Amino acid sequence: MQLHTAALGPARRTRWLVAAAPLAIVVWLALAALAPASGWACSNVEFIGVRGSGESYSGNYGMGRQIAPLYERVRARKPSNQTLQSYGLEYPAVNVAEWWKAWDYWFSVWEGDEHLEQRIHSDVSACSSMKILLGGFSQGAHVVGDTVENLTKANDAAVPHIYGVAIYGDPRFSKDDHATARGNYNPEHWGLLGERGNYSSKINNRLGDWCRLNDAICQGFNAGELEHHEYAHYEGGLFLQQGAEMMFSHIGW
Repeated sequence: MQLHTAALGPARRTRWLVAAAPLAIVVWLALAALAPASGWACSNVEFIGVRGSGESYSGNYGMGRQIAPLYERVRARKPSNQTLQSYGLEYPAVNVAEWWKAWDYWFSVWEGDEHLEQRIHSDVSACSSMKILLGGFSQGAHVVGDTVENLTKANDAAVPHIYGVAIYGDPRFSKDDHATARGNYNPEHWGLLGERGNYSSKINNRLGDWCRLNDAICQGFNAGELEHHEYAHYEGGLFLQQGAEMMFSHIGW
């Protein structure tokens, strides 16, 4: 039976539309919930970049000025028979240089942790053969480091799908994690927010944590300055290239 709303009077037509609206919303929500699993783009490799404090989500692939060049190095190396997709993590990345926002730093990091873990789980669920690469700078390095720690501590099934992790200027940089610490950092100093514990052996063979000498964020203000908290141009992007090469060695490019 067909229902022709044009044949109804104005009042009855209005009542019909009002009654149908909740059903339409329910159907839309159901379809939206199915979308990630049924419509997820699957590539051979996905690069997830996490920007630093105060970096805009607009432009630079949503990854910020420091991690975007790392992604571009990976993209430039992509073999013709492979596919690569990028994802810039959406999270606040509050600008701690604006002191009235600095109080929200930990909430920003925790939101980033949650979003990144959700993204990784969605990738693994929808694209079981996809290899995941992670890159993070500053607050983004904090987010990536936390997420990797949380996944490995939980013995999460997603960990084997993470093929490479490169982080730069982590405020929780550990000078004592000799399996992952990279760069020309001063071995007598550690991250501004205290050094994290050593990364698990489940991931530390494919994770690099780069800290530049005199970087106040990963070395502390007693050992550095903010002007050294930059990696994209330092020594021609040397540390970014090292991170990319580490990733290539694990994804076979």
